[in-house]
Amino acid sequence: MVESNIKDTFVTRLIHGHYFGLAQTYWALYLIAAAIFFVVGSILVADRNWPPYIAMILALVGWSFLLLLGVDKGYRGSDPGKALARIAMLFLLLNLTNVLATLSFI
Repeated sequence: MVESNIKDTFVTRLIHGHYFGLAQTYWALYLIAAAIFFVVGSILVADRNWPPYIAMILALVGWSFLLLLGVDKGYRGSDPGKALARIAMLFLLLNLTNVLATLSFI
């Protein structure tokens, strides 16, 4: 029988990767936000609506940092710094690629 704890909420279990695994959870959360950014950002760039586009870039970077904090909290391996550095670099490169892809709609 599984013990129930008040602190053991859906969000807590999701942050720790109990449902899908830590990597799959955070990559899915990242890719959902990146896809939304690409679609909405492409429309904003095509309309040359720069202030909301810049706000979306800042929100995407903030989301990436929030996800990194979640990975840091949920990671149970022996070298969390190494894992975080790799994930942070991938998020950075993917964010840059996504921004450049949306800017191609100018």
